[in-house]
Amino acid sequence: MPETNERRRSHRPADWARSLALTFQTLVVCLRRPLAPLFAVLRRAYDGVRPRTTEDRNLLLLYGDIALQGVVAGGAAAYLSVFIVRLGASPLLVGLLTSLPSLMVALLSLPAGRYVEGQRRLVPVVVKSRVLFRISYLLIALVPWVLPGLAAVAIVIIWALASAVSAVATVAFTAAMAEAVPTHRRAAVISLRYAIHAVVAAATLPVTGRILDSMPFPLGYQVVFLISFVAAMLSVWAYSKISLPDQRVAVQLPIRTRAWQRLLAAPHSWAAHSRFMGYLASSAVFRIGLHLPAALFSIFWVNYLGLPDGSIALLSMVMNVSAVLGYFYWGRLAKRRGHGPVLVASGLGLATYPLLTAVSHSLPPILVAAAAGGWFSAGINLAFFNVLLAVAPEERRSSFLAVDSVVTHSIAFAGPLVGSLLTGLLGIREALLLSAAFRLAGGALFILKRVRD
Repeated sequence: MPETNERRRSHRPADWARSLALTFQTLVVCLRRPLAPLFAVLRRAYDGVRPRTTEDRNLLLLYGDIALQGVVAGGAAAYLSVFIVRLGASPLLVGLLTSLPSLMVALLSLPAGRYVEGQRRLVPVVVKSRVLFRISYLLIALVPWVLPGLAAVAIVIIWALASAVSAVATVAFTAAMAEAVPTHRRAAVISLRYAIHAVVAAATLPVTGRILDSMPFPLGYQVVFLISFVAAMLSVWAYSKISLPDQRVAVQLPIRTRAWQRLLAAPHSWAAHSRFMGYLASSAVFRIGLHLPAALFSIFWVNYLGLPDGSIALLSMVMNVSAVLGYFYWGRLAKRRGHGPVLVASGLGLATYPLLTAVSHSLPPILVAAAAGGWFSAGINLAFFNVLLAVAPEERRSSFLAVDSVVTHSIAFAGPLVGSLLTGLLGIREALLLSAAFRLAGGALFILKRVRD
């Protein structure tokens, strides 16, 4: 690929001091003016709301937390796989970027569930694990300078190691959300959080896209990852201010059985909860279709359609804007009819994203696919979270959340690798069509097993 080789020739900056100065100057210029009105609006909004209860204050902090995560979504998260493709990563390495972190989480979720179940205070657990994970953005920004010849491989390794701590963060955060947001407000709060995330990500993408287009490679990507690191740390700070009551910790009786005996006995205790098992089986089939093409979209955009960074930013922006509208629509529908119908409709509809992508040969139909993907992803994200909290037994919520995390991340580990393998055997378009078929099958199972909240 001529473009990739040309970009890689500018891989090493002239000198560190000049690059650091340019990076700092870019950060100041990019953030000073765009963020000043945002901070002014947030101050006025906070003064106008003046939360009277701890619950209201927690909700404002949750909204601030997700808004800052939106900056990360429009920065590092949007371009990580594209970054390593630009660095010359093979399809297998791009697949490992997604699958290795999922393997780490799958292996550690059950121990993480037991650990979180034994913690009285959930917020510090989330904060510590998030800090450890988000340092990876800073490390990835430095990799092209430190290991220029092995940058793509090093980024995959850093991402996998950092994701190990996200097993604790995922379980603890979900359990904390169940405590922070009462059931009757959960649909509205979670849909608004997702909407804020999508709005901020959509607003961030044009800025990060312009940075990538106007700066030499890889310096533009390094600046984007530094911005994401700062936003991620501010997000952790906002979350750390949340106040929750201590979690009830079950009395740990002396364990008289071996670890392998407890592992074999665990499925019997899960099977006693038929609603949870119905959800788990149906969602597993759907998630195969969800994760099978995870590594293929970036490869398809860059290597098959030859899209520049600006067009990829436009795709992400269209998806995020569509998701914003979707969160409000699906949130209202869930409030009237429950999350079960939302799960079915959005699950079936999300099959259109890989289907439309597979038959596309230019940017315009890909934009339609991105709009459909954002719209239906909003529904599936909202429904999955709320249905899971509903079907997980309250007395052992952390352990059952960990079981779901194991299944989810096991599929997320294998899916991209299988997708890359199928690309070599069948072709990338055929692999995308197969993922659409699994999504349709998962949506049908949501109906047959009557998965409801």
